[in-house]
Amino acid sequence: MENKPLKLMIPGPIQPSDDVLDAMGAPVRPHYGPGFTAYYNETLELLRKVFDTNGDLFLMVGSGSVAIDAVLGSALSSGEKLLVGVNGFFGERLQAMAEGYGLGVIPVTAEWGEALRAEDFDAAFRAHPEAAAAAVVHLETSTTVINPIEAIGAVTRKHGKYFMVDAVSSMGGLPVKMDEWGIDLCVTASQKCLGAPPGLAVAAVGGRGWEAINRNPNKGHGWYGDLRVWKWYAENWADWHPFPVTMATNNVAALHTALQGLLAEGIPQRLERYRCLAMRLRAGLRRIGFEPFTTDEMAAPVLTAAYTPCGEPSGKIVGYMEREHGIKISTGLGMLKEKLIRVGHMSPTLTEADIDEVVNALSGYKVG
Repeated sequence: MENKPLKLMIPGPIQPSDDVLDAMGAPVRPHYGPGFTAYYNETLELLRKVFDTNGDLFLMVGSGSVAIDAVLGSALSSGEKLLVGVNGFFGERLQAMAEGYGLGVIPVTAEWGEALRAEDFDAAFRAHPEAAAAAVVHLETSTTVINPIEAIGAVTRKHGKYFMVDAVSSMGGLPVKMDEWGIDLCVTASQKCLGAPPGLAVAAVGGRGWEAINRNPNKGHGWYGDLRVWKWYAENWADWHPFPVTMATNNVAALHTALQGLLAEGIPQRLERYRCLAMRLRAGLRRIGFEPFTTDEMAAPVLTAAYTPCGEPSGKIVGYMEREHGIKISTGLGMLKEKLIRVGHMSPTLTEADIDEVVNALSGYKVG
């Protein structure tokens, strides 16, 4: 299998479509001047439709963690209190990132495999009225659990606090209505449900997001991740260089192409296609002895986790799939690392045949 590209069935990066890869591989263009600036701004307008927002968006060179850093560091000052939803690996990492900025984190927890509850955030805000904001991972990819950000956002607004959402794994694969749901700061990345290669993060700032950022002009959390810097360039160099760094022009072209594909298909239609693929995969996994980790009601449409049969270490199954079938799936993470396999189905190129290929390959694995 060494000479053949792996079929990527992991929770990102995904396998982009051919037209997206063509855009990524096109000749490099300059990152400034009216031509690229217009193209960049058009990409932001496509993203606004996916975020469902009228807010400001910034494309940042880096992974989704760059945008999370930017949001945390721009909106909050060391010593401020922050509620952080923790029900999996990425919730724990969000807590660690916040603590890295000197924030006083108040964890709002649920068991791994269970969704966060809006009523627990309500209780936490009542117990800690000094907390400035809440931060939540929308799709916790370590467990495939979807957290109820609409309900948590409503509670956060009721208490007059700011709401931050990590939508790295959900944007383009789950409904996200940034403005309607009162999300003040939201982030995602190019390499998952948006359908592009890795390399770009997106930070979105709504009206109350700027209120949070501008409360304290001297946060002291660096330059690259300071969203006020990005806004200054977007406004003052708008006609030729609306960002403070050298932009990854080919990544922008690939993302632009991927977004055009998503919006041409239609977001509701794309989400329904993902849901059908998820149900097909889950039925197939049950048939061969891999019980899904979450109930069908909690199922993420873009990612499935399942217990390994007979407690088989998941690393052995992942190795078998790559070695014998050229298919890359994932183990679990954290405490679930060797207990679960995780199969990503968030690529816009995936078909029912791809799902059946995964199930058929897994069915050939011999325990022991």
